[in-house]
Amino acid sequence: MGKTLSNKRYLIIFITSFFLAACSNNDGGTNVTETINITGTIQYERVPFSTSTYGLDYDNIKVLPVRGVVIEALDESGDVVATSTTSDDGFYSVTVEQDSAVQISVKAQTLSVATAKWDIEIRDNTNDGGLYVLQGSLTDSDTSADSIRNLTATTGWDGSSYSDTRASAPFAILDTAYDVVMKVVAVDSNVNMDDVDIFWSKDNSTASGEPTDGEIGTSFYSGDQLYILGKEDLDTDEFDDHVIIHELGHYFEDNLSRSDSVGGEHGYGDILDMRVALGEGFGNAFSGMVTDDPIYRDTSGDQQGLGFELDVDDNTIYLNSNPGWYSENSVQSILYDIYDAGEDDNDTVALGFAGIYQAMTSSDYVNQASMTSIFSLIDEVKTLNPTAETAIDTLIAGQTLNANYGIDIITDKFGTGERHNAGVDSNLDVYKSISADSIPVEVCSHIEAQEFNGLGTRQFLRLDISVAGTYTITADFLATGSYILETASDPDFVLYLNGEVAQSVNGSTAGFGGGEDKGEETSTVNLQEDEYILEVYDYSNVDSDDTTISGTACFNVTVTNS
Repeated sequence: MGKTLSNKRYLIIFITSFFLAACSNNDGGTNVTETINITGTIQYERVPFSTSTYGLDYDNIKVLPVRGVVIEALDESGDVVATSTTSDDGFYSVTVEQDSAVQISVKAQTLSVATAKWDIEIRDNTNDGGLYVLQGSLTDSDTSADSIRNLTATTGWDGSSYSDTRASAPFAILDTAYDVVMKVVAVDSNVNMDDVDIFWSKDNSTASGEPTDGEIGTSFYSGDQLYILGKEDLDTDEFDDHVIIHELGHYFEDNLSRSDSVGGEHGYGDILDMRVALGEGFGNAFSGMVTDDPIYRDTSGDQQGLGFELDVDDNTIYLNSNPGWYSENSVQSILYDIYDAGEDDNDTVALGFAGIYQAMTSSDYVNQASMTSIFSLIDEVKTLNPTAETAIDTLIAGQTLNANYGIDIITDKFGTGERHNAGVDSNLDVYKSISADSIPVEVCSHIEAQEFNGLGTRQFLRLDISVAGTYTITADFLATGSYILETASDPDFVLYLNGEVAQSVNGSTAGFGGGEDKGEETSTVNLQEDEYILEVYDYSNVDSDDTTISGTACFNVTVTNS
């Protein structure tokens, strides 16, 4: 996917080059060559996590190489005269004409157009989306000797606050992104990743509003763009590698795999829509896989001295936090255990990242009729790794607490036979079955877990169309039990084919809502011979609006061959 921002908008971070003369390129003064080599090492400062608090440790700042970034040699007019890319130790080399003024420019961009392709750039959403660039001084190369120019992006920390340019932040973020790229390339040398822009600013805060003003709410991913927090003494994420990798996990799902998640708020112990539980659980597990460190850490607060941590490899603590197929905690624990080689409670599986990657990028998974969930992913992992099936079943069983909270042995992508309902009977079956025979099927949309993305706000039905044709889908309010009033109910539904929203006969999207008749929704669509998923919900349960009447609303859903 192409960039929407101009690559000509740069945010220049000027520092003085460390300049040394190197070996001479002449042969005794009679035949001087026309070019010289400029080499050097590009580094950045990273603030590590404290070993005694949940915050950052500014007393032990590390200097690390800037890997895989684009280097440009610029003349005094700002034109590019040579390009290079840093190695894994931060080394670069460019050849330029002697007797010319040149400055070294380090773009906050990692780029590959070889067999494996990617383009990741760090930009400032509060400054016209400008690309961060670290530049040395314009220095004359009026000698025949090669030269060394080293650059280091510093934190700007003075011991108590950020008093200078936070030059290292964009390169710390980029270095974490480079780790993600290398993890993927190690198992897929032909990978082709969509371009992605990562927006960071020192003004990016937890306020929700206009991103161009830094009001991003939280670090998040949306449509090949990441936004990363950076507000000092509030919440900075540039050194929180697990947070960045988690968001890049959503990018991974969106571009290399498939994501059906509706997003929204989520946290420890939440009972979530199964699609959200998979996406967030994978993001946490992915951060552990890329770093080979299962301790997820997120720093915040005054002088970045606070924060929290969680162990995605701990199988026991999550048994006290509503474990199950709707739990991001259970998902992250299962996926990390499939990845890692260490054995612990119920874990004898060690498929590495390749085992997860191959399942998530397989055509059967990407084009599945079912929605994405722990059921569909584990089903694909087991299909591709049949010798690990028994061990995976044991691992899954370890996430069961009691009759209401847990996961049964996964037999297919649809969670067939699942018996754990998180305390609400209408949460099962995971998918109800419906036929195009006008026989009603009852579903209930509720907010027993939480509004918008909690388990049960949206119900799923499998619709098998054996004859292509025109069909009418209707959801009628079912006035039984202690439900919300019919006059307050607004049933909606979305029809999916292999994860894509189906289309109605007039070309409008089949996500119907806002009908004039409260308590009823109907639409006529052309359907091909295939299996569809029908998602049904009450709008008041997913609008995240506290002023609307929400609660439990049950509907009779019918499909009729028109």
